[in-house]
Amino acid sequence: MEQFFEQGVGNIFGWVAGIVACMELIEYLFTKNLPWISRMFRNAFRWGYRALWRTHEGNDERFLALNFSGHPVLPQQAHDIQKKMGWPNIDVIDVPVGTVSEDQNFLRTATRTVDRIDLLPNEWQSFALVVIPSGYAPLWAALLADLHGRLGHFPDMVRLRPSPKGAKEKFEVAEIIDLRDVRQQARSTRSPAHNN
Repeated sequence: MEQFFEQGVGNIFGWVAGIVACMELIEYLFTKNLPWISRMFRNAFRWGYRALWRTHEGNDERFLALNFSGHPVLPQQAHDIQKKMGWPNIDVIDVPVGTVSEDQNFLRTATRTVDRIDLLPNEWQSFALVVIPSGYAPLWAALLADLHGRLGHFPDMVRLRPSPKGAKEKFEVAEIIDLRDVRQQARSTRSPAHNN
């Protein structure tokens, strides 16, 4: 009987020690890697959920204007962008950037801002898009770098200018700047040794 009691206590002690060790391991993994794990689960759920429920009827070809300017795109401006891009239609997506504190990390702000755009990873490469930039240059540089990473190239960019006096809208579309072309032309000015 004493031998059975000793073996029973030993088994119970072994099970308890195993459970405690597993709990410690889980706690360590989550406390040390919580931001990474939560981001992975959040993105997997978000992309999986969107891909599951999003219908692709009529969405195979979308023409998007991502508006980072903080100002609404007026009807004539949207029409001019559509015409200059040669698109049959246009879908303007306002991307609120808000006020960014100078002591904030602009890279994190840019990533969070672009993350809020309702596009799946494969849609970044499949939809035609043009961007209306933020007026704050340091933040726009970080946003543009993030967009380049998602697209695999620079997007086309809208340049607005003040409208002539008496015009209905305060700003008009001056041009669409092809940033890929700007980059390609700039590459030709590099020395041959660095032209990789």
